[in-house]
Amino acid sequence: MKKLLIFGALLFSTYVFADDVKQKEVIAQKLVSVDGTEQGLQNTDKMILEQIRMRLPKDMPENFYADLTKNLNSEQRKQFIIQRYVETFSQKELQSALTFYQSTEGQAWAKKANDIGNEVAHFTTQNARTALNTTMQQHIDNPTVKQLMARMNPTAVPVQPVEKTEQK
Repeated sequence: MKKLLIFGALLFSTYVFADDVKQKEVIAQKLVSVDGTEQGLQNTDKMILEQIRMRLPKDMPENFYADLTKNLNSEQRKQFIIQRYVETFSQKELQSALTFYQSTEGQAWAKKANDIGNEVAHFTTQNARTALNTTMQQHIDNPTVKQLMARMNPTAVPVQPVEKTEQK
């Protein structure tokens, strides 16, 4: 009889846990639709596409980029985020966040946070480009770096190596 009670309790708790997970998934789905996550994923896709477009030959067919957009699969990334929310936050925490983001203040927050996120992404891209260019200039005497620079910017005037000064 004891085993039957334990088995029943285990079965019931598994059902309750599955139900709890399902409720958390529903809340998390709603949350990513109002907290700026979906817009952020779309903006990220645009930024990735722009970066790739800049590095590929100009005569790439447009349907290549249409397929690339599909293959970036922001829906898959959204589902990954939802699953992380479900695993990380309690139902109460998810519901509180959803309530906030559905409020006027929360909507304003999501919009402004999205704008800041775009600015940070742009800044990060520019910063990385500057760091790469600076580092390549510092190593211009390396034949591999020189060859890479020529491939990356074939129309540029050849760059003279930066003279290194000795420190005493």
